[in-house]
Amino acid sequence: MRPFFNDTTVVSRNIFCSSLALVLLLVVALPGVAKEIRVVTDSWKGYSNRDGAGYYLDILRAAFPPPEYSLNINYVPFRRSLRMVEAAQADIVLGVNSTDIDADLIANPVVENDAVDLLLHKELARNWQGLRSLEYKKIAAKRGYGFDVHFNFPIDYHENNTLLGMMKMLSVGRIDAILDYEADIKNMWKESGLDEDFIIIKAVLVSKAFFAFSRDQQGLKKHFEEKFPELLQSGKIYEIGKLYGIEESQLP
Repeated sequence: MRPFFNDTTVVSRNIFCSSLALVLLLVVALPGVAKEIRVVTDSWKGYSNRDGAGYYLDILRAAFPPPEYSLNINYVPFRRSLRMVEAAQADIVLGVNSTDIDADLIANPVVENDAVDLLLHKELARNWQGLRSLEYKKIAAKRGYGFDVHFNFPIDYHENNTLLGMMKMLSVGRIDAILDYEADIKNMWKESGLDEDFIIIKAVLVSKAFFAFSRDQQGLKKHFEEKFPELLQSGKIYEIGKLYGIEESQLP
């Protein structure tokens, strides 16, 4: 039997076809939609500032520029940022060392020679003879940093939630030293109550820093591995480092 079509059916079909054609026309006319990249990072002064500036963040913008890409940056504690990428709750985590996360997730390019500084009392620094001077000392660092892996001798190592809290503990003698970054330490010096009896020894720990990508975003990882050498050869990485006062010895 032939299907039954009345005038209403014909009109409805014509309206549907016209609407479909309009939708297709709009899709063709619209520009490409940017791919959103979910970035997680701790906040490090000069590297991943909360205002969106920083050496790490500018490298990402150069490697994943608009309008093809859109960066959605979320600032979280370091250990949580690692877990989020491991669970594919985020796409990229910044500033990781080779022991922080599964090696398969780490992109090949070394983005920085990560130099960790030491805050301590002048009395302890007076006889400084390298890391061995910290043997059996109470050393603090931010939670998730895992700096104790660099020591092959006994130290009393603890991790805490905030740098400011650790600096206040140091000021009253509850700990002997803090492993962190000079720029962040200086940013909180006045608020912490520390005086001129405390000093910073620079670059007591040095290791290579990388960006890591979730298993769901290995295409982004491959793109970064191809793009970074171009940025390095063009001088763009040096330019970004100079902008934020990164020492040349720390640049890749």
